[in-house]
Amino acid sequence: MHRSFLSYLFLTVVVSAQDFEGFGGGEPKFCPPYRCAKDHEAVPKWPLRLSSMGCSGMGGMQVFSGRSNTADPQTPCCDLRSACLQTCGALKSFCDEDFLKCTKSVCADMDDDEERKKCESSASIHELMVKMDKCQKYDSEQYSHCECVASDKAPAKRQQVLRGFYKKFNPEAMDKVEGLAKKADSPRKMVGLLMKLYKKYPKVIKRTKDPQQEMMDKIMRDAEAEKKEKGESDGDGDNDESDAEDLGVDEL
Repeated sequence: MHRSFLSYLFLTVVVSAQDFEGFGGGEPKFCPPYRCAKDHEAVPKWPLRLSSMGCSGMGGMQVFSGRSNTADPQTPCCDLRSACLQTCGALKSFCDEDFLKCTKSVCADMDDDEERKKCESSASIHELMVKMDKCQKYDSEQYSHCECVASDKAPAKRQQVLRGFYKKFNPEAMDKVEGLAKKADSPRKMVGLLMKLYKKYPKVIKRTKDPQQEMMDKIMRDAEAEKKEKGESDGDGDNDESDAEDLGVDEL
C-alpha cells in the first residue's frame, strides 16, 4: 500500500511539473524545428554538452518499474532520446520515434518472460510520457545547443564539430572526418550521423541525477529502514518460540 501511494504521488508530481494545459492535451502534432535568419543555418555548438537523467528524467518510471536507474534495461534508450533532443537540427518527432523503437527492441530481445513483461509495462509508461510531452523542453534544448552561422560557413562548422568529436572519442580515426562531413551536408544528415556516433560512443552523454528521483529513492529507503526497524523491534523478547513465529519471509 505504501509503495502504491508513493507511485501515485510521484506521478502526480511529474504531471504537475510538465506544465500541461490539461492532462488529456497530449503532444502537439508537430514541434517546429529551430530556425535561423535568411541565408543562415543552425549548426551544433561545440562542445556538444549532452546530458541525461536516464529514464527517471522522463517522469515516474523508476517507481513503477521498481528498478534503480542503473539497472533499467531501457536506460540507454532514454539517454539517447535526451541526447537527440539536445542535438541541433533534430526533429522532436524523430527523437520520439527512435526512442520508442529502441524501447520495443530492448524488450523483444529479453528471453525471460517475466522480465519481458516488466519491460513492456515500463515501455508503455515511457510511451505515455512521450505523448504527453509538449514542445517547451524540446525548444529549450534546441535553443541551448544550436547556433546560427552563414550558410556558406555551415559545412566548415559541421566539420569542426566532427573533428572535435573524433579527437576526443576516437583520435585514431581522424582521417574519416572530412569524408563524413561531406556526406553530412545538411542539418538533418548531420543529426543522423551524430545519433549513430552517440550509439557507438555512449560516453559522450553525461549522466546527471534527477532530483525528483533522488527524493523518491530517499523516501523508499527511509520506509524500508522503518519497516526493518519495526520488524526487529517486534521480534525482541525472551521467548525464543515467539521470536521464531514473528520472523517474516524477508528475515529468513
